Amino acid sequence: MFFVRYKVARYLAWCALGLVSLSAMGDPNPPTLQSEKGAWPIHRQWNAAELQHYARWVEHLFEMKTGGSAEQRAAKIERMMTDPEMNLLEQPDFLGEGGNPQLPASTLHMVHSIIDCGKFTAFMPAYYACRRALPWMTASVASGGGDIRLAGSNYPAGGVNSFTAASIEEYFDQAIPGFSTGNFRVNLYGRNCDQSDTLPVSITREALLPGCVGYVNGHALLVAKVTEYGEIRFLDASTVTTRDIFTYNGMNAIYGITAPGTNPKSEWDGCYRGLRVLRFPVAEVDASGKVTAVRRRTNEEMKEFGFSTEQYERVKDILQQHYIETNGVRVQSLHDYIRLRLMSVKTIYPIRFMAQYATELMEAFRMREAVVQAAWKEVHDNGPVVYPEKQTQENIFNAQSRWGQWSTAYSDIDLRNKYFYLADWCDFAIRMYEANPKSVAFPGFKRLGITTQEGLAKLLLDSKNRLFANRSMTYTNSKGDAVTLSLLDVESRLYDLSFDPNHPPELRWGAQAGSTEIATAPESPTPVPKGETVAMQDAYRLQCFYRSLGQFETEMSHLRGMFTEGFPIRPKFEQQLSKWAGFDHPVTAKASL
Repeated sequence: MFFVRYKVARYLAWCALGLVSLSAMGDPNPPTLQSEKGAWPIHRQWNAAELQHYARWVEHLFEMKTGGSAEQRAAKIERMMTDPEMNLLEQPDFLGEGGNPQLPASTLHMVHSIIDCGKFTAFMPAYYACRRALPWMTASVASGGGDIRLAGSNYPAGGVNSFTAASIEEYFDQAIPGFSTGNFRVNLYGRNCDQSDTLPVSITREALLPGCVGYVNGHALLVAKVTEYGEIRFLDASTVTTRDIFTYNGMNAIYGITAPGTNPKSEWDGCYRGLRVLRFPVAEVDASGKVTAVRRRTNEEMKEFGFSTEQYERVKDILQQHYIETNGVRVQSLHDYIRLRLMSVKTIYPIRFMAQYATELMEAFRMREAVVQAAWKEVHDNGPVVYPEKQTQENIFNAQSRWGQWSTAYSDIDLRNKYFYLADWCDFAIRMYEANPKSVAFPGFKRLGITTQEGLAKLLLDSKNRLFANRSMTYTNSKGDAVTLSLLDVESRLYDLSFDPNHPPELRWGAQAGSTEIATAPESPTPVPKGETVAMQDAYRLQCFYRSLGQFETEMSHLRGMFTEGFPIRPKFEQQLSKWAGFDHPVTAKASL
């Protein structure tokens, strides 16, 4: 992290001294258009060079969110967009000639106050387009039946066009509040599909750039970086009232992709989950270069920007032949296929990757602590939060009430998946070692004589335990005292972390019954509709199923009378990798070093 901060600081210092320009080769897409009509002046078209410029802007924000100062790592939308070290568009050279000024403070604050994962993916390209004097459009969609965020399919039914909107304020007031993850659920050849906001993207480093979107059921993330190992990094927005913007790492954000032909009525129905590219609009101009209209690009025009159904076709290959072949290597999962397609190096370094990832994972749990403390304060200040028990319109994952603002039921799923991603990646490294031993390196450990998959698995298991033991965080308990947990501790409690905002911090961090740690926790019951309450330990026990899930549910949530055993729980890291090492029993994690 220090090295990243050093590189950023050095680069900005060089810029200040005039030793290098933020746009070293000049503006990659100089202004050529004329327009003063609409929400903002338009002076550029979207093209390949502009797309690279946009990708660079997004990736720089990600680097500052992971390697900047403590304040920058915790920055929310208003700080991100106004800090010139974070937002390259605040640098004149990067903004370029003919760029537009910063958005009004009131507009930035409005966006901050309503931000969630879907609105974040809508705001970022619209903001960039405004500042760089590019055309932009945002669709509004109608439900194909039921909750728009989960409907089988939606269809565009209007929207906002930067060329026809009266002002910047009007555009953002109309475009962002009404945007939801339902905007992504538009079938490829369905009703009004040519007006959709996104299209599926080719799995190549040239097309899958920062600024693309990853969409799963009810959740969207902004692609922010593709590493040399073919790993995808994301920027994500919190749905709680703290409105956090955070970094998210893990291929587990890519799942639920539908194979074409699943729906016999239409081959491509349901093929909207996965990795998406923005449908960049076109400014139509007259002979003098004056903008006369702004329209969506067609599917054919979008091929230049990476539109492809490749990911869906590869899922179909897996279903039909149980493997995919790429770069001469056969793989059996879409995640491995994506990694191989996006890798820019011939060798992977598992121990190095694990060390970096363990640090990022610990940081994600530290960010959870801020939400836990905010929720505990909310309960103290404004009373307990009602659990949405047996509600037909909302559940613990999608509630719009106070529960939706303060519970971590949804975000805890992301954290569990983030943890399991490391085990999945290590599985990938071990499979790669079998396919091509020279492609996997572990310098410094060759003296151990590792020559087999079993040996590599044992090395990874031991390294994980050491890395997890050496990373720690603190949480503040109900008495105001700091409690230290190593990443090994958090791992051991992975299924014990309470998502219930009514629970004190001790229980939110999985303190065990009978321990001195839980002794400081006061009784704090959970209310349910109609005014009844459930005692704290009873509610905690009855919520155990929901603490085990790897994806959110769409049906009603239960509490009283809920089953507490008999459901499957995914094995943790040791159990998952033990199959390679040939152990009869799971490995026991080592104590902190």
